Amino acid sequence: MASATFVLLILFAYLLGGVPFGLLYGRIFADVDIRSVGSGNIGATNVNRILGRKLGAATLLSDTLKAVCTCLLATLLLSNPYEIAFVGLMTVVGHCFPIYLKFQGGKGVATTFGVALVIAPLSGLVALGVWLISFRLSKLSAVGALASAISLPFLVYIEKDFGRALIFLGIVMMVVLRHRENIQRLRTGEELKP
Repeated sequence: MASATFVLLILFAYLLGGVPFGLLYGRIFADVDIRSVGSGNIGATNVNRILGRKLGAATLLSDTLKAVCTCLLATLLLSNPYEIAFVGLMTVVGHCFPIYLKFQGGKGVATTFGVALVIAPLSGLVALGVWLISFRLSKLSAVGALASAISLPFLVYIEKDFGRALIFLGIVMMVVLRHRENIQRLRTGEELKP
């Protein structure tokens, strides 16, 4: 039976994960609803494209740190590594499907990276390298995001174990699902560059 601490951490992770920093920064600093411009996404790529590098970087950092915070807290309060990884998964669920925005959130890449930095730091850093190489070669943020996300379950399996790799597979499936429009645009050659 799940402990009360684990259940509360899951709830906290979902609620913190759902905080739409890109939307908040756009409204506070530029009086813009980021959902109504560009790709319509609340994530760092669209914020960077529409509102500039500073707010884009702030969004990227914030979306990463909310996962780092929930996973570090879980590490302090829980001993089961799979429960800790599941808290990370729920942070990404919150980001992708936030209750605050009628379950229409971001794509989860930065938040997934934050989870990996705590749960499997070497895998996270290698995935970052995959993102950089893929982005450099393609000049497309979506290609870098998808390549790095898809690499994570395999990397976590090598670094950690099959159980945590399965949890990351669940995270990656969400990330790919949230990128379905990007995938369609990639197929037609219409994907936007940052």
